[in-house]
Amino acid sequence: MADVRFSDDEVMEILSVVINQIAESAGLSDKDRAMVKRWKSAKLRLGSDDMQDIVSKVNEDFAKNLERRQRSPIRKPDWAD
Repeated sequence: MADVRFSDDEVMEILSVVINQIAESAGLSDKDRAMVKRWKSAKLRLGSDDMQDIVSKVNEDFAKNLERRQRSPIRKPDWAD
């Protein structure tokens, strides 16, 4: 199986979309939306320790899910039902 890894830019884009979508659907005031955007720009900077932790976690979780979804090479024979 090929090794699939998300780059920092890809994870940042995913987070931006998710955070913006949550802020919009939550019906936040303009002030609260601005606070969320300030938090995002302060905490989720490319190259920061927080962002590196998130990228590592996303890639680890994605790899685990791919591994879990693979079929086992050991299969129960048809006749053994």
